[in-house]
Amino acid sequence: MLHPVASQAADQEKRRFHASLALFLCLSLSGCDLSGYAAAPAPAPASSSAACSARDSASLRKVAVEHVHDGDTLRLRGGDRLRLVGVNTPELGRQGRADEPLAEDARRALQALTSSGHVWLEQGAEPRDRHGRLLAYAFNADGESLSAELLRRGMGFHVAISPNTDYAECLAAAESLARSASAGVWAESQFDSRPVRDLRSGQGGFALIRDEVTRVSFKDNGWWVQLGGKLGVKIRSRDQASFSRHELMALEGREVEVRGWIIPMDGDWWMLNLGHSTMLDPGQY
Repeated sequence: MLHPVASQAADQEKRRFHASLALFLCLSLSGCDLSGYAAAPAPAPASSSAACSARDSASLRKVAVEHVHDGDTLRLRGGDRLRLVGVNTPELGRQGRADEPLAEDARRALQALTSSGHVWLEQGAEPRDRHGRLLAYAFNADGESLSAELLRRGMGFHVAISPNTDYAECLAAAESLARSASAGVWAESQFDSRPVRDLRSGQGGFALIRDEVTRVSFKDNGWWVQLGGKLGVKIRSRDQASFSRHELMALEGREVEVRGWIIPMDGDWWMLNLGHSTMLDPGQY
């Protein structure tokens, strides 16, 4: 198995873009051989396997919350914006766009989880994102993960972006409870995983893609898993520790599900960076 994340679904719950377009087109077009290179949603049932407790509660930093921006972003006292590590919730509408399903529900859920006015933080290995937001694992006063609770309720999707992947397995297990119960986002058809052929020209952003693996290739600066002949999934060298080369090779011809932020390329091609094995599900479909 690539990555077991929950005892009750050990055989199904195993799961980022610094490569040139030339390499991608080489893989996708010319077939060159690189094999020689190395409604209000019902909450899901509670489970201790999805508790996701802090590793060292005594070391957590207590901070005050001033505002809940959306389901995965807070404004802290002092002005910092905090992006919760490990969860991606539906987007609130901006610039004339409508809210995604459950976006307001996710925001209200995070408001309830932070009603004490404080959160307790464990800094991520990468402390800020490209927008300047603070990246941290957030917990309540009892040392329980807020991201895990949102996932358990079906208020978003598990994401693992290296190097901030310390709690990836238990967060994926929390999500699996909601998915098994068809809770929250898992009951919304807009969020269903889709084949590559359903992507629109120029489409980007977060998506779940389920399609056949048409090619697996290896090169010094990363591994490539191609889905549907049009999506190049890149596993960078720094992210390969949680993947097995042998098991990736065995995916050719099989249908898998991947998740992440897709990047549109010229000619109706897409790329996706995969930072951890919990973002790839080789389950039996």
